[in-house]
Amino acid sequence: MTVNDLISSLIEEIEELLKDISFVNAEGKESKIKGYAQELPLQVITAGWEDIQERRTEEELFPYFLVQVSEITYEETEALAKVWILLGIYDERADMSGSQNMNNVIERLTQRFRVDPVLQGYFYCDRTMKAAYPDEGDWPHFFAGLEMVWHLPLME
Repeated sequence: MTVNDLISSLIEEIEELLKDISFVNAEGKESKIKGYAQELPLQVITAGWEDIQERRTEEELFPYFLVQVSEITYEETEALAKVWILLGIYDERADMSGSQNMNNVIERLTQRFRVDPVLQGYFYCDRTMKAAYPDEGDWPHFFAGLEMVWHLPLME
């Protein structure tokens, strides 16, 4: 299977895993987390184009996560893909519970893939993972990342 299949499968799986966690958007309304492949879908206004679309900002996309492949190593019988799950949530409550919510998300993801590292019956990940957080806070925005290594079987 291809790396594109892996990315799509991870987005689908993570959205399902996190569907019952309470998130809010930048307007303070309850919202489901949405996944994107590689980059946020920010649209740029380009002068001279007939189909000018409004620019979307990151603020409008909270809560979100990215499934981002940073490198692929091709070996004899498989490929190893280093994947980052990059998370962005918004929570302006004064008690700073957004960081607790982020920790709950990281815990849910690591538990899912450490207990059962197989996805779609053919991708599997290493049980060793690394969670990373920014050095400085950016309240009311909370960010974190989860680094994983996924094994992609050789396509015949």
